[in-house]
Amino acid sequence: MRRIVEKLEWEAIVRDKDGKIIARRKGKGDSYLKNYMVLHFALIGLGGENAVDTGGNTVAINKADCDDVYVDAGEGADEYGVVVGTGTDDNLPGMYNLQSPISHGDGDNLLHYYGVSLTAPTVSDSNVLYEISRDFKNNGSVDITVYEAGLIVKIGTATYVLIGRQVISGGIVVPAGATLTFKFKPKITVS
Repeated sequence: MRRIVEKLEWEAIVRDKDGKIIARRKGKGDSYLKNYMVLHFALIGLGGENAVDTGGNTVAINKADCDDVYVDAGEGADEYGVVVGTGTDDNLPGMYNLQSPISHGDGDNLLHYYGVSLTAPTVSDSNVLYEISRDFKNNGSVDITVYEAGLIVKIGTATYVLIGRQVISGGIVVPAGATLTFKFKPKITVS
């Protein structure tokens, strides 16, 4: 019998102000959270299960909600899409927000959030994957160390639900003037 394994891999690339890669990290995430399973259940079933939005509010997710789910946040939108922060706590299945999100902005201890981009799913050998990517530029005068990244979906017009979070062991430094590209890579492997 064949086995299907679903993972949320990640990659982080830091480029200096001249575009030269100065750091690259990647890994196999332990990233999916309970909210992901609630959303997935709504997609394939009737739904009606509760998720917790990024404000800590309980929200029912129904099958009809799955027609109105977005991850493709535009420039400056730090409420959803790929988001980053400075929290270091381990993941727990019920987490609903980053521990310490970094806000969008162009000053010290802020990152400029560019728009999220998505690639179409591709098949290679026994793998199917796509990428959800976002650039974050440090326009401040001090370095910022990113220790966590999250994947937040927007449901409808104003419900934001964290479905994945990655803790980056040791963090990744984004020097002043540098740009971090963070990619989540949902992947299914059939073996």
